[in-house]
Amino acid sequence: MNSQTTPTEQKRTRISKLWVPIVLLLGTALGGVLSLFIPAVEPFKRFGFGPFNEQPILQFHVILSTIEVALLIALSVVYVRIFIQTKANFAFGLVIVLYALLIHSLLQNPLLLGLVGPVGVGPFLPLADIFTIFAYTLFLYLSLE
Repeated sequence: MNSQTTPTEQKRTRISKLWVPIVLLLGTALGGVLSLFIPAVEPFKRFGFGPFNEQPILQFHVILSTIEVALLIALSVVYVRIFIQTKANFAFGLVIVLYALLIHSLLQNPLLLGLVGPVGVGPFLPLADIFTIFAYTLFLYLSLE
C-alpha cells in the first residue's frame, strides 16, 4: 500500500484479496463433492456408459479440474467488471481468453469426458493441473491488487 491510497481503498484491497482463498476453498469443496460421483454411474450404464472407475488419481484430477474452473470463473468476473468500468480493449481481450480457457477446462473435465468414453489419467496430469492452478491463483491475486 502506498501513501496515496485512502484507508477505505486499503480496506477494500484487503477484503478483495480474501477472494483468493475463498475461491480455492470453494473449488476444493465442490471438487471433493464431484469426485464422489465417479463411482456412482449406474444411470449411465443403461445407456452404454460405464467408463468411470474409482482410481484415487482420477478423483484427485476431478478436484483439481474443479479448482481450475472456479479460478477461471473468478478471473472472468474480475475482468468483466474491469471492462465494464474502463471499456479497455485489453480487458475485453483478457475476458475472451479467459472464456476460451474456461470452455477448454470444462470440456476437459474428467466427469464430462467419462460420459463419452474411458478416462485415462497419466502420471503427469495432476502435476500439470497443480502448475495451472498455481498460475491461475497468482493471476487472480495480482488482478485483485
